[in-house]
Amino acid sequence: MEKKNNFRKVWKTLTELGQEFGVSAVKFGNLLKQYGLREKDGEPSQMAKDGGLFEKITPNEGKPYYLWHREKTSEYLISQGVAKNGVSAKDAEMMTEARKLARSYMEAQQLDDEGSKLGYIMFSEMVDDINKVSLQQFNQALKSIGYKGDEVTLEGW
Repeated sequence: MEKKNNFRKVWKTLTELGQEFGVSAVKFGNLLKQYGLREKDGEPSQMAKDGGLFEKITPNEGKPYYLWHREKTSEYLISQGVAKNGVSAKDAEMMTEARKLARSYMEAQQLDDEGSKLGYIMFSEMVDDINKVSLQQFNQALKSIGYKGDEVTLEGW
């Protein structure tokens, strides 16, 4: 029986793909424009559509965005001579997860500061996920999103 691919293993954000190529999400978006996969306005090109390179995501709230087929997009750019000198797909995924946890942590901390026990509950439920991405990567993600406090330790959890 053939193993099905997990949706998020196949479809990646510009941030995740950019990390694999060693560039920011903005720079990666510009690479897609430069090599004909995005239009000047940022929308995917007809070539990207014909190649099945993107998936449009329309959330219930907020504006639609696109996820890009990791393998097809990477292969196309590499075939055009773009160097891939970033982190592995797995590391990019872990970095994204660490940023999500960091945002949740800051939300939990704010709730805790306001006297809500929900903040404490949220943090206690994050501990296992923080360990999965590594405490070091979690603390780096906190700094990258503007956290000004001391490094987080998991002592006592």
